Amino acid sequence: MADSYFTVYREGEGEVTEKKSRFIANVYPADTEEEALSFVEKIRKKHYDARHHCFAYIIGSGGEKKRASDDGEP
Repeated sequence: MADSYFTVYREGEGEVTEKKSRFIANVYPADTEEEALSFVEKIRKKHYDARHHCFAYIIGSGGEKKRASDDGEP
């Protein structure tokens, strides 16, 4: 990965309501794909009634990975 990215130093959450829909964003500093996916699962359980759980991660620094999922969102 030759691209340059900002990194996450601590966990955070934000929320926006638009036309009676709630959009909740979470961020978490993960060093491995397993940590990233574990956090996604934690959020899925926390917001079990959400219709979609979209996520993305990039690991980098030698463990090059990129992954994104729109969870079927149109």
